[in-house]
Amino acid sequence: MGALLKKPILFGFIIGILFLVLCIFVPIPMYDGIFRYDYELVHIQTEGKVALSYYFGVGLERIRSNGLLPSQIELKPIGYALFVLIHVGLPALIAIRVKMSNARKAYTDHSTSPEIEKPADE
Repeated sequence: MGALLKKPILFGFIIGILFLVLCIFVPIPMYDGIFRYDYELVHIQTEGKVALSYYFGVGLERIRSNGLLPSQIELKPIGYALFVLIHVGLPALIAIRVKMSNARKAYTDHSTSPEIEKPADE
Protein backbone atom coordinates (compact mmCIF):
# COMPACT_ATOMS: atom_id res chain seq x y z
CA MET A 1 0.00 0.00 0.00
CA GLY A 2 2.87 2.36 0.75
CA ALA A 3 4.30 1.92 -2.74
CA LEU A 4 0.88 2.70 -4.22
CA LEU A 5 0.62 5.92 -2.21
CA LYS A 6 3.89 7.11 -3.75
CA LYS A 7 2.14 7.11 -7.16
CA PRO A 8 -0.92 9.33 -6.61
CA ILE A 9 -2.16 9.24 -10.22
CA LEU A 10 -2.24 5.43 -10.18
CA PHE A 11 -3.91 5.51 -6.77
CA GLY A 12 -6.60 7.92 -8.04
CA PHE A 13 -7.15 5.76 -11.12
CA ILE A 14 -7.63 2.64 -8.98
CA ILE A 15 -10.06 4.48 -6.67
CA GLY A 16 -12.03 5.63 -9.74
CA ILE A 17 -12.22 2.08 -11.10
CA LEU A 18 -13.38 0.80 -7.69
CA PHE A 19 -16.13 3.46 -7.55
CA LEU A 20 -17.25 2.54 -11.05
CA VAL A 21 -17.33 -1.21 -10.32
CA LEU A 22 -19.21 -0.57 -7.08
CA CYS A 23 -21.83 1.54 -8.89
CA ILE A 24 -22.22 -1.05 -11.65
CA PHE A 25 -22.85 -4.02 -9.38
CA VAL A 26 -24.71 -2.33 -6.51
CA PRO A 27 -27.91 -0.45 -7.39
CA ILE A 28 -27.30 3.00 -5.90
CA PRO A 29 -29.71 5.45 -7.57
CA MET A 30 -27.92 8.80 -7.47
CA TYR A 31 -27.99 10.23 -11.00
CA ASP A 32 -30.94 12.25 -12.31
CA GLY A 33 -32.54 10.55 -15.26
CA ILE A 34 -35.65 9.79 -17.30
CA PHE A 35 -37.55 6.49 -17.44
CA ARG A 36 -39.73 5.73 -20.46
CA TYR A 37 -42.43 3.08 -20.15
CA ASP A 38 -44.30 1.71 -23.17
CA TYR A 39 -47.50 -0.30 -22.94
CA GLU A 40 -49.28 -0.87 -26.22
CA LEU A 41 -50.27 2.64 -27.37
CA VAL A 42 -49.49 4.36 -24.07
CA HIS A 43 -46.09 5.99 -23.59
CA ILE A 44 -45.22 7.31 -20.14
CA GLN A 45 -42.15 9.32 -19.25
CA THR A 46 -41.12 9.90 -15.63
CA GLU A 47 -38.13 11.48 -13.97
CA GLY A 48 -36.26 9.85 -11.14
CA LYS A 49 -32.95 8.74 -9.79
CA VAL A 50 -30.99 6.32 -11.99
CA ALA A 51 -28.33 3.84 -10.90
CA LEU A 52 -25.60 2.68 -13.27
CA SER A 53 -26.55 -0.90 -12.47
CA TYR A 54 -29.93 -0.37 -14.17
CA TYR A 55 -28.15 -0.23 -17.53
CA PHE A 56 -26.82 -3.74 -16.89
CA GLY A 57 -30.11 -5.14 -15.60
CA VAL A 58 -29.21 -5.21 -11.91
CA GLY A 59 -31.90 -3.85 -9.58
CA LEU A 60 -34.51 -3.11 -12.23
CA GLU A 61 -37.29 -4.50 -10.03
CA ARG A 62 -37.02 -1.32 -7.96
CA ILE A 63 -38.20 0.85 -10.84
CA ARG A 64 -40.98 -1.43 -12.04
CA SER A 65 -44.17 0.58 -12.50
CA ASN A 66 -47.52 -1.24 -12.65
CA GLY A 67 -45.66 -4.42 -13.53
CA LEU A 68 -43.79 -2.78 -16.42
CA LEU A 69 -40.06 -2.37 -16.75
CA PRO A 70 -38.88 0.83 -18.43
CA SER A 71 -38.24 0.45 -22.13
CA GLN A 72 -35.60 3.18 -22.06
CA ILE A 73 -33.46 4.76 -19.36
CA GLU A 74 -31.40 7.86 -19.99
CA LEU A 75 -29.57 10.44 -17.94
CA LYS A 76 -30.44 14.12 -17.84
CA PRO A 77 -27.64 16.67 -18.33
CA ILE A 78 -27.29 17.11 -14.57
CA GLY A 79 -27.01 13.32 -14.30
CA TYR A 80 -24.08 13.35 -16.72
CA ALA A 81 -22.46 16.17 -14.74
CA LEU A 82 -22.88 14.21 -11.50
CA PHE A 83 -21.41 11.12 -13.17
CA VAL A 84 -18.31 13.07 -14.20
CA LEU A 85 -17.97 14.68 -10.77
CA ILE A 86 -18.22 11.37 -8.94
CA HIS A 87 -16.26 9.10 -11.25
CA VAL A 88 -13.61 11.54 -12.50
CA GLY A 89 -13.55 14.47 -10.09
CA LEU A 90 -13.56 12.56 -6.80
CA PRO A 91 -10.66 10.22 -7.75
CA ALA A 92 -8.75 13.23 -9.10
CA LEU A 93 -9.35 15.06 -5.82
CA ILE A 94 -8.10 12.03 -3.88
CA ALA A 95 -4.99 11.82 -6.10
CA ILE A 96 -4.27 15.53 -5.56
CA ARG A 97 -4.69 15.09 -1.81
CA VAL A 98 -2.26 12.15 -1.76
CA LYS A 99 0.25 14.07 -3.88
CA MET A 100 0.08 17.11 -1.59
CA SER A 101 0.46 14.89 1.47
CA ASN A 102 3.54 13.25 -0.07
CA ALA A 103 4.99 16.67 -0.91
CA ARG A 104 4.36 17.98 2.61
CA LYS A 105 5.96 14.87 4.11
CA ALA A 106 9.00 15.21 1.83
CA TYR A 107 9.31 18.89 2.76
CA THR A 108 9.20 18.21 6.50
CA ASP A 109 11.70 15.36 6.14
CA HIS A 110 14.04 17.60 4.17
CA SER A 111 13.69 20.59 6.51
CA THR A 112 14.38 18.54 9.66
CA SER A 113 17.44 16.80 8.23
CA PRO A 114 20.77 18.22 9.37
CA GLU A 115 22.17 20.77 6.94
CA ILE A 116 25.43 20.19 5.15
CA GLU A 117 28.24 22.19 6.70
CA LYS A 118 29.44 25.03 4.54
CA PRO A 119 33.19 25.45 4.10
CA ALA A 120 34.75 28.56 5.59
CA ASP A 121 35.79 31.25 3.10
CA GLU A 122 39.00 32.05 4.98
